[in-house]
Amino acid sequence: MKLKSVIKYVLVFFLFTGIACEETTTLENTFTIGTPKAFRINQLYTSTDGVYNLLINEIGDSRCPEGVECIWSGEVTVKGEWTANKNKSNFELHSIMNQQQTYPTGFTIQIVHADPYPKYGADSKPENLVVTMLIKEK
Repeated sequence: MKLKSVIKYVLVFFLFTGIACEETTTLENTFTIGTPKAFRINQLYTSTDGVYNLLINEIGDSRCPEGVECIWSGEVTVKGEWTANKNKSNFELHSIMNQQQTYPTGFTIQIVHADPYPKYGADSKPENLVVTMLIKEK
């Protein structure tokens, strides 16, 4: 009889643990308009009101690596897809060359920060880069 009780409590524990993990994952993939948020490539993010989706398809990092002297400091570029009311549009962001920006209609998106900073001799992959962006309504 004690064994059945222990099994029951263990199952309930795993049930609550699974529910907690699912909730955390959902919160990580949400963003709030007007609040900076860290994004990764190839992950779908949804606005907290459920109206907008954002997907980053490409991240380019041409910043001058630590340990190297460069003529130009370089920049981070982000290309992605914005969905509003089932209408998709593409966007392109640049951390420095602002004249090349393309935004979703009615919004601006600014690259605030990107980590990790490149280091000379280290292999950097776009999937390891975390880009903090600020999405604002015009």
